[in-house]
Amino acid sequence: MELQIIKHTSSLGSLVIKVIDKSLAKEMVIKNHYSHKWNDGGFGKFNFGIFKIDEPNKCLGCSVFGYMKNPKAKIFEHPNPHAWICELNRLWVDDTLGKNTETIFISASIKLLRKLDPNIVAVQSFADGRLGCGTIYKAANFKYYGFHHTRFLKNIRTSEMVHEQLFTNTTSPKGYIRNNIACLLGDMEVFQVRTYRYIYPLSKHFRFKLPELPYPEYNKGIIKIVWKRDNQKIKRNIISLLDKIVK
Repeated sequence: MELQIIKHTSSLGSLVIKVIDKSLAKEMVIKNHYSHKWNDGGFGKFNFGIFKIDEPNKCLGCSVFGYMKNPKAKIFEHPNPHAWICELNRLWVDDTLGKNTETIFISASIKLLRKLDPNIVAVQSFADGRLGCGTIYKAANFKYYGFHHTRFLKNIRTSEMVHEQLFTNTTSPKGYIRNNIACLLGDMEVFQVRTYRYIYPLSKHFRFKLPELPYPEYNKGIIKIVWKRDNQKIKRNIISLLDKIVK
């Protein structure tokens, strides 16, 4: 029998949440999610879609679960040696379903997730301060563990927003070269954003390394800043990477 959950609602009728192919989830995220980005390395270990029961072939949203940026980071304690934290990487719901559907979708996705892998002891997700402070996670009973600042850079020619990691990670040489050349040419504006951490524990034995905090007051937006960098070092890195690519 297909693994699925049916949710009955007064305004939208019955909704079906079930496993979907990774390829479909990736296509929907790139097309519809505000970031329009997908990380092949970490995203999409588990993917769920949401459907109206009378339109079983029309996927109206996806939730994408995968690995943390650093899966081996010792950020929690649990007696199970195979325990791990799964990350809600992307969430998108068609506007026709309404914002309240997101909470239903997250809850059902987590229930399916627990059935697929009992070693998952918590689900982590981050709220992008450009959009808000994570109200949907509060509604879904996630716990709040504070925020950190993240830098994003905006290309003034294309308006594309790029995470700072693509300017510092030389293991992706083409992206490093392309983005840093644009930065050296003055084509990038730098912004600072709050990134809010939320965790939904799936086990009473789960202990996170940071203390739980009260939910944050509503906040939204970005701040333009100056990012001081060693341009000479960046130039040397670009030349070294170009030399390796040519060879």
